[in-house]
Amino acid sequence: MKSRTRAIAALLSVVILASTALSACAPAGTTEKTTLSLADSYAPTHIFADSGVSVFMDEVSHRGTGSDGDSKETADFSYYPAGQMGTPRDLVSLNRSGVLDITPASAAYLSDQLPLSSVSDLPGMVEDSCVGAQALFDMMSPGGILYEEEYAPRGLRPLWVSVLPSYEILTVSRQINSPSDLRGLNIRTSGGALDATLSDLGAAAVSMPASEAYEALSRKTVDGVAFPFISVLPYKLQEVLGHSTTGLNIGAFAIPYVISEETWTDLDPALQYRIEKAGHDAQNSLCRAVNSKTPAAIDTITEDGVDFNRPHAQGMKEFKDKLAPVRKQWAENMDSIGKPGSQVLSDYEALIARYEGNSK
Repeated sequence: MKSRTRAIAALLSVVILASTALSACAPAGTTEKTTLSLADSYAPTHIFADSGVSVFMDEVSHRGTGSDGDSKETADFSYYPAGQMGTPRDLVSLNRSGVLDITPASAAYLSDQLPLSSVSDLPGMVEDSCVGAQALFDMMSPGGILYEEEYAPRGLRPLWVSVLPSYEILTVSRQINSPSDLRGLNIRTSGGALDATLSDLGAAAVSMPASEAYEALSRKTVDGVAFPFISVLPYKLQEVLGHSTTGLNIGAFAIPYVISEETWTDLDPALQYRIEKAGHDAQNSLCRAVNSKTPAAIDTITEDGVDFNRPHAQGMKEFKDKLAPVRKQWAENMDSIGKPGSQVLSDYEALIARYEGNSK
């Protein structure tokens, strides 16, 4: 993996250096042009790209007026979607080394580096994507506890964040009515806090990228997935699934897109302003799309033959009893290794309550 990352870094460095050299040859007095490299793991048709990344790039590329006047820089993008530049872990390494400018940095894939940020993945936290995104971005912005504890020390600055709430359990052949139905099942997760949640419920958590879930289900390497409904269709998982729970909300998935602080400080202030505004607009566009398109996704999944069931009353009680202590246990585990888990959890819960109140 390290050799692959080094090879990718070397190749992209040549491309970027060539681009920089061409820019340096521009006649004096002309407007400077900045080309930012953005890479992620999602196809251009995925909701993250269609309603988030594309909105961000279009707005940044459209030259406007910043808070301090016209920028002397214009900007465009070299875009590498669908894992072209490597795994989620590769992308963050390439960002921090200065090879890529903007990449995702999800705690689910980086639990060793961003353990506190997995607070967003805990069960029952939020059902509205916009509420979750607003609350989490406050904590990831300069002055916020997650920024100060995890992103700033790594030289990263979040530009926007997406939260996919209300994860449910979807299986190939077994209907889930109580935690006991999960015993003996291997369930794909995105990693991080969700692994612990599935283990507490009695399943064996198998962390893997979403792009590998279809093959794993087809080959019965896993028996099911923990997924939000909005993400089922892009990976065509409904083709190999038979059942899904509803009403459990066992967790969520948050993915901030980040820029390195070194790249950020080299940008013209008016371009920084434009990027901040574009990030805000991308976040709002994406969360609204998640909220509005989820019901239609459920309809399509149902039409394709997946049976939805809400666990019976006794089963729901058993799930709630299992999930109730998970948040506190997560916070205590963070506290025990010298990280402010209890404070992070308290801050996130308070911000969610504030934004839920604002949305009513």
